[in-house]
Amino acid sequence: MESRLGILSSESHIYKEQHTKGLELLSLMEEELIGSHPERHITQAGRPEYTDCNVDFNISHAKNLVICTMSEGKTGCDIERSDRKVSIAIAEKFFHPEEKAFLEEAGNPQEKQRRFMMLWVLKEAHIKLLGTTVGAVRETPSFSISGSRILCQSSLFYSMYEGGGYVMATAFERKTDRDNLIIKKYNDLPDFTLTAVNQAGEKIS
Repeated sequence: MESRLGILSSESHIYKEQHTKGLELLSLMEEELIGSHPERHITQAGRPEYTDCNVDFNISHAKNLVICTMSEGKTGCDIERSDRKVSIAIAEKFFHPEEKAFLEEAGNPQEKQRRFMMLWVLKEAHIKLLGTTVGAVRETPSFSISGSRILCQSSLFYSMYEGGGYVMATAFERKTDRDNLIIKKYNDLPDFTLTAVNQAGEKIS
């Protein structure tokens, strides 16, 4: 089965309606990639999974967009507005020293904000693949971006995309799922450009 990143407009900022749109997107992808709608359950950590199907999925939403990754190996994803108002002080509390340095190297506040969101979506995608909670952010790898390279020491495979004022990240257990990922937009949406990927186990230099 091909790995897929689906994108759909939620047309709403309301969490409940975004959640409903996420399930609608999942249903569309199930029909195309699986040919059925497998039973789902929620793990003790709150992660939705299929009960008896050798496929994994993950859903995320931000403002007007919902995304869903699907693959045979484990996957996680996250999307955020690049200009989302957040307190950079969160980095002081939760980020690794190398990540803080990456933020401080930004040339202006806008670039610092962009870098923060890049790190955040990578961490969220990592956490969601593992099925842990956002409270585990301190335990995520230390991420940095150098050109088109995501630098981190991890056995997982990440990709980052930017477009239309959004930044999103995917995480995959298997390199083939990441490298052969197909993006499908289910309505008129902004184009997303692949910004960076990692090589497994590559340390921050």
